[in-house]
Amino acid sequence: MNFKHFIFFLTFIFTSASGDEDLSLRDIYVITDVITPGDISSGQTLSSSKLNTQFQRDTASLLETFTGIHSANNGSVSSIPYMHGFNDDRIRISVDGVDLNSACTSHSDTDLSFVNIDDVDFVKVFAGITPVSMGGDSIAGTIKIKTKKPKFNSTQEWSESANIKSFYKSNSDEQGVNIKTNLVTDTAYIQYSGTYSQANNYSSASSFKSESYGGSSDKSSIGNDEVGSSGYRMENHQLSYGYQLENHLLELKLDYQNMPYQGFVNQRMDVIGQNSHKINLTDTINFSWGVVELQAYHHQVETKMNFGKNKNFIYGAAQGMSMTHHGYTTGLNAVADMVLNDKTSVKYGLETQMYEVDDSWDPTGGMMMAPNVMKNINDGKRDRYSLFVEVERQWSKAWFSQQGIRLTQISMDTGNVQGYKESIYGTDATNFNQAQKSKQDTHVDVTFSTSYSPNLYQTHEFGYSLKNRSPTLQERYLWSNTAMANSMANWFGDGNGYVGDIDLDKETAHTFAYAAIFHDSNKNVWNLHINPYLTYVDDYIDAVSYVSRDDGFRTLTLGNQKAKLYGIDIRGNMNIGSVNTLGHFTINGQLNYSRGQNTETNDDLYHVMPLNLKLSLDQQLNRWTNSINIQLVDNKKHTNDMRQELQTSGYALVDLKSSYQQDDFLINVGIYNLFDRDYDHPLGGVYLGQGRTMSTDTSGVTYANASNVPGMGRALYSSIQYNF
Repeated sequence: MNFKHFIFFLTFIFTSASGDEDLSLRDIYVITDVITPGDISSGQTLSSSKLNTQFQRDTASLLETFTGIHSANNGSVSSIPYMHGFNDDRIRISVDGVDLNSACTSHSDTDLSFVNIDDVDFVKVFAGITPVSMGGDSIAGTIKIKTKKPKFNSTQEWSESANIKSFYKSNSDEQGVNIKTNLVTDTAYIQYSGTYSQANNYSSASSFKSESYGGSSDKSSIGNDEVGSSGYRMENHQLSYGYQLENHLLELKLDYQNMPYQGFVNQRMDVIGQNSHKINLTDTINFSWGVVELQAYHHQVETKMNFGKNKNFIYGAAQGMSMTHHGYTTGLNAVADMVLNDKTSVKYGLETQMYEVDDSWDPTGGMMMAPNVMKNINDGKRDRYSLFVEVERQWSKAWFSQQGIRLTQISMDTGNVQGYKESIYGTDATNFNQAQKSKQDTHVDVTFSTSYSPNLYQTHEFGYSLKNRSPTLQERYLWSNTAMANSMANWFGDGNGYVGDIDLDKETAHTFAYAAIFHDSNKNVWNLHINPYLTYVDDYIDAVSYVSRDDGFRTLTLGNQKAKLYGIDIRGNMNIGSVNTLGHFTINGQLNYSRGQNTETNDDLYHVMPLNLKLSLDQQLNRWTNSINIQLVDNKKHTNDMRQELQTSGYALVDLKSSYQQDDFLINVGIYNLFDRDYDHPLGGVYLGQGRTMSTDTSGVTYANASNVPGMGRALYSSIQYNF
């Protein structure tokens, strides 16, 4: 019996599995006078009470409240999180215990795009040092999201509750409605949540397209301040059922998403239809010694891409370019959280995930896109089998440690491919089909952290982790060197085309982190967190060579190199107190600096956020909560030469937010970008929102280095929520 079969077998027979990942020694067993660990061991958390004043409908925008995490432009509701310079493929993103993968080469189906922002209950983030119980096959960290569920009541009679929320944003005319209803007894609940939202293109603060902008073509009616392909339409539905029987809590969640349209401002194509179905079943079992959780889930998504309304549809005889991506993910998890004694707990588990992708493009006529179906990834498989053990120990009132080890096997394979036309794609397809495509990687992940609290006013933490990540299906199996085809293979928003490498090695990251936390004795007046970090990555998957193209972009080939990333996160807040009749005031701040380098080429890594600072002043006055938020971003001068990454200028943004709550009524109003500042987000990518986005020849259309994707101009936001 090999490792894969061993793990699969144990998953089914495992009966003492774990509870929710939030449960730890301090949740299960109270030790008096112990100072709990800070950022490295426990992560950062954002609760639902702080989610009501967001300007964005993109769930990934919630991550902007954490230090060291930023969102890169992608689709209108599927921005890509970057953590300390690492993109989403290197981050474990878990939603209700389910972590998914992008079947679309443009990452239109990012994990967080399937989560309605109004359903989020809390977000938990581990940046850098991640406990092995939080997942493997990632080197950056973990983002964990839980969606809302009702609480059981005290009687056997069904009780009803509901709330409705509507929202509107002036810039882009974004609007929508969310409805949530609950039926609850002392042992059961039924919950439904549904959202419909849509938006048009947004506008920047000023014109950003020159008269010679190459992307205008027959879409020149788009205004010079309008960001093409930035609108969307979407609906989400979630039906949940929970039943409590003795020490078991059985929960079933059914999710459905329909997205008729999602524009991509920095990609050559748009989503013209996406449907997703997910079923998630868990059994949480409480024992006197701890908590148990068994989980099974299945997710499938179908994405259709083509040119949206702002991009040219006809290229000679070719009528569009129809692409379809199918992704199928099935997982089985069994994890146990056990208290051994009043000082020690152990968490251990088994996890399996089977993942499959089919990526095919229909023939559409013309010289290059017929007569065959283009098989970009044919029956690609990426299966993962893991087991882990993690121990937490409170050695004394001052010392705490957490250590763990995870073993993982990744099995990957794919079928034969073909191009539209034998004379154009035949050589690449033949070379790929004759290669040995079946690959297996074995991971060993080790994490150790310890914290020391000499008194009630400070905690010091030290951490080290050894993490592995295997290539994605796209990184390993994208095969065409033809500019038109590999231009579709881009999840970076840089306009280039990408070619994979079957023989890519797994990435191995060594991360060192330190956290110093200072606060008042009761932790309710002030606190300051200082967290420097350093990561070395062997066999870092990066663009290693290129071929120049007539459109100014490049065809890039992926390969293994070496890299290092380092930086510091600082955050803090202070409870200023009440000021006469003006209310209660709190000030918050966070500073982030990151730098990433390819140590073999001395090139800067792509999409690393420059120095940035966020400040907010919050006021609480009776039923009103008001805040002013300031964001300062430095010039982006460290850019990736291989990808021709564009530099950006520094900027300052000011937002105003206000909310009023009375009983069951809540209203939020705000102004985003109060002074209508013109700016380019450092992770915005190259503007490809309109015109002849598929032109890769000598027709005179040149996008490369034409324009960054501009940020949104001033926008008024409002939402109204009522609870029944």
